[in-house]
Amino acid sequence: MPLAFPGWQDSDTGRVGQPALPELGDDSRPVPGSAKPTAARVTPREVVRLSDSRAVLLTETVPLDGQGHPLDAHVSGAWLGAYSFDRQGEGWVLAQRQDAVDYLGFMGSFGETTVHRVAPSRLVLGATYGSCWQGHCGSWLSAWELQPAGVRKVLDGVALSASNTGALEACEAILAGGRRGRAAGGPRDACFDIEGTPRFAQGVRDDAPGALTLSFRGARTTEGRPAARSRVTRIDEQAVYAWQDGGYVLVRGRNPVPGF
Repeated sequence: MPLAFPGWQDSDTGRVGQPALPELGDDSRPVPGSAKPTAARVTPREVVRLSDSRAVLLTETVPLDGQGHPLDAHVSGAWLGAYSFDRQGEGWVLAQRQDAVDYLGFMGSFGETTVHRVAPSRLVLGATYGSCWQGHCGSWLSAWELQPAGVRKVLDGVALSASNTGALEACEAILAGGRRGRAAGGPRDACFDIEGTPRFAQGVRDDAPGALTLSFRGARTTEGRPAARSRVTRIDEQAVYAWQDGGYVLVRGRNPVPGF
């Protein structure tokens, strides 16, 4: 970390750097050409060896306000940073920096991360992030390939789960088939509680990375009529994303997670 951020220390007050971060527009997307040095809390998340002589450090970066506090409110995510190092002798030197690969997540975090080998010498970082709003909960999955030349996105915010059982009191009982929920009348909006699990497969050749399979389980009712009078549909489906044109593309099945 000190090689990328001189003076950085692993302490509550020492995890501070000056990465070049873009401003965010009203749509929470980076504004092109707006990057500038910004005081931020920078936390190491992963160190991945790409080869004997190349490694990449992945960081979670949260800007600080004028009083030095992280901007980590509910609607605030975090920046994914990537810093490549080359081995020289017995040590490492910083070779490339990407202060702001992507911005995503909530509460000052881009969620849980896992590195997957998708081909003999190709690696992908997956991040799962989510939150709840007045009892409506959801999660999403994004992914980036870790290349010697840099980190780039290969999957952008695919819905992984959604539930409104915490927002609509009768939904939990209705989806479970309970009489109590149906006696309560239920909401007019659909009830849903669907959870997805991702699996990144490894391909046998570097020019043919393996597929990403999302397996969904749960239940939902039909929209447009009181949920208590609607048939409950059990969800047990898969959506398969193949590697095409440098990223993951849906090629089979569907994603049954509803928006809210």
